[in-house]
Amino acid sequence: MARKNAAVRREEILAATVEEIESSGLRTLRVSNVAARLGLSASLVIYHFETKEALVNEAFDFAGRQDIDHARQLAGGTAAPVDGSGDATARAASARGEQSALQQLRDVVGWYLPSGSSRSWKIWIDAWSAGLFDESVKATYAALVSEWKTILVGLMDGAIAAGECSAPEGGVDACATRILAFLDGLAIQVMVNSDAVDPELLTEWVDNFLTRELR
Repeated sequence: MARKNAAVRREEILAATVEEIESSGLRTLRVSNVAARLGLSASLVIYHFETKEALVNEAFDFAGRQDIDHARQLAGGTAAPVDGSGDATARAASARGEQSALQQLRDVVGWYLPSGSSRSWKIWIDAWSAGLFDESVKATYAALVSEWKTILVGLMDGAIAAGECSAPEGGVDACATRILAFLDGLAIQVMVNSDAVDPELLTEWVDNFLTRELR
């Protein structure tokens, strides 16, 4: 059987690490459990990543960039919008390639939410906790947030230029920060205190928030 090249093997290990964190959480993560998912030895995993800490940090980055890549497709109109996002007119316009920047923004926001995204919020809640004590994880998270903000800012700039909305208070960068903070707070409530948030109202709350920010 031909040996897999290092890049392919590393990606498989990262995917397995993400699955393990989703399943059991970061506190109980063991390199041996990640290896067992792939039928490998723990020493081979360490060979590729040197330490458990490096493996965890790269796994966070791996998971985050998959979602950012899809968000960029939504922002560029090259991916289907999140199921249920937008009204019928907007979805029809999207199918004709006429989707507005403002609707693309709403699609990206819908993808970010736990109800619309494939991202594991269990992983990101773990990442926030780990980032309090690990500078590498903190830097990785900051870089990913910066990319999310870049996507949102670009869409807001496009919507403003097209006359779809007014410039938000404090500018688009500050608005992008507020949007992400609002979404993160809702996500935590959905994941750890679901009784406080009616999932059916989640989209309505977010839509109202965006409407207030981008009049």
